[in-house]
Amino acid sequence: MKTENPQKISLPAIYEDRLSSFQKVMLLKILRDTKLLLAIKVFVKKELGKEFIESPAFDLAGSLADSTNVIPIIFVITPGSDPIANLVILAKAVGMADRLKIISLGQGQDREAVMMMEEGQRAGNWVCL
Repeated sequence: MKTENPQKISLPAIYEDRLSSFQKVMLLKILRDTKLLLAIKVFVKKELGKEFIESPAFDLAGSLADSTNVIPIIFVITPGSDPIANLVILAKAVGMADRLKIISLGQGQDREAVMMMEEGQRAGNWVCL
């Protein structure tokens, strides 16, 4: 049987009953190597729980509470994520909206970014690079 989601279908009864979940993942690796990552996610979710494959919601307000003027908040951004909107909302909520400075680090923006960080340090602004 051809399918785009082989990691989700049941094996023939003789194998379904005899193979452990891990053995089924190994079989999929042999037969459809390109679907291994998906199969591993299914395996981990089934065996350990969804909390091991799903990222928790980011608590920006909690991160703010943990930060200080010498402990910055550093975002490691993954493709498709954009914390800027949430950062602007938080800045408004805590009265920092006019002191939030945002700059995109494109070509030639290094000097401007350094100046913004220095000004932020002196004035207590938030700087988002």
